[in-house]
Amino acid sequence: MAEWAIITLAVTISLGVFVGLLGYFISRLITPRKEYPFKFERFEAGNPPHGKARGFFVMQYYAYLIIFLTIEPIAIYFFIIMSDISSYPFSITLFAILILSLIPPLIFGLHEAKKVRIWVLRKEEYS
Repeated sequence: MAEWAIITLAVTISLGVFVGLLGYFISRLITPRKEYPFKFERFEAGNPPHGKARGFFVMQYYAYLIIFLTIEPIAIYFFIIMSDISSYPFSITLFAILILSLIPPLIFGLHEAKKVRIWVLRKEEYS
């Protein structure tokens, strides 16, 4: 019975990776490669555009969102696995894989959280 679980997990992961890569390559095929001048113009919903285009966008809590989105699944899966760990030895391996896959985004989020001062707009930038 455990062999079917491993085969099912492998097929599911392979299918997920394949669909993700397929979507990426299809998007690369259909997107235009040319740089059009109107790409960098400001869109003001019918009003005459003014000011610089592609301005600075404040995302103060972006890093904290990434940290939350990586810590929460770890905690949820930890409690699920700890509820009945003796009957699911394979689940420990699956939990370890999950933890290892969430470590890079967690490190990125912690690294970005240290740069919060960079994200604060200065008064001269928005006036």
